[in-house]
Amino acid sequence: MQPRLNIALKACRSAADIINSIYKTKSQDDLRSYDHLDEHLYIHLVNLIAESYPFDKDDILGPTNIDVTKIKKKVGNINFTSNINNVDKYVWVINPLDCYQNFINKIPLFNITISIFLNGAVQASLIYNPVLDQLATAIKGEGAIFENRKIRNINTSSDKILYVIDDRNVKTDLEDILHGDERKFGSRSTELVYIAEGKLDLVIYSNIDIWDFAAGLLICQESGVLVTGSKGHNDINESRSLLVAKESLHKKIIAQLS
Repeated sequence: MQPRLNIALKACRSAADIINSIYKTKSQDDLRSYDHLDEHLYIHLVNLIAESYPFDKDDILGPTNIDVTKIKKKVGNINFTSNINNVDKYVWVINPLDCYQNFINKIPLFNITISIFLNGAVQASLIYNPVLDQLATAIKGEGAIFENRKIRNINTSSDKILYVIDDRNVKTDLEDILHGDERKFGSRSTELVYIAEGKLDLVIYSNIDIWDFAAGLLICQESGVLVTGSKGHNDINESRSLLVAKESLHKKIIAQLS
C-alpha cells in the first residue's frame, strides 16, 4: 500500500499549494466566495492520482459529496462506486476540504483526507493539514504515524475526560457518566487525529458520511483506540455512526446506551 499512499501524499501537497495560495492571501470575506473550491480540489487530486493509478481497472473512486456528473464532464471516463463493500478493487475515498466552514472563517483546522479501501476495509489513509503542514498516515497492520512519529493513545486517566458528541440526546443519555468537558473543532478528521494522539478521550458521531470518517477510522484503529458504530456494532460504513474511545470507556458507553 505504500506506493499508493505516496502518490496520495504527492497529490495532497500539490492541492495544498492551491489552498494556501488562497487562504494566506485572501480576507475572510473573500474566502466566502470560494464555495466551489472543494470541487476544484477534488478534480485536481483525481487527475494527479490517475497519472499513476488510473480509475478504470484496479482502482476506482468511492463515495463523495462532490457531484459525480460534474466530475466526469471535467475529468473524463473514470469509474465511481457508491459502495465500498465487496468490491475487488482499490476504492479511493477523497475529501478535499474538511471542513469548509473553518476554511472560510480563517480557522486553520481543516484537512485533505484520502483513504484507500479494499474489499470493504480501509487499507491506507492520510489526513493532511495544508496550512499547518501536518500529516497523519496509517497502513493497516503497520500502525499510525503523525509527523514522522508513531502515535498510540495511551491515556489511562479515569478522571475528567475531553469528549466530542454531536447528538444532544446521546449527551443526555450519558450525563451520569460523562465527567469532563466537551470540545468541538469543526473538522471531524482533526478530532479523530486528536483522539488517536490521546488529546481527546471520546468521540461519538450519530450521523456521519464515509468521506468524513474513513481516513480517521484507520488512524484511530492503528493508534489503539476502539472504533465501532455508535451502538457498538462493527458495520460502521452502513450505520453512518461512530463511537471512538479506549476499550474501558467504550464498554461503559455501550452499557449506558444499551
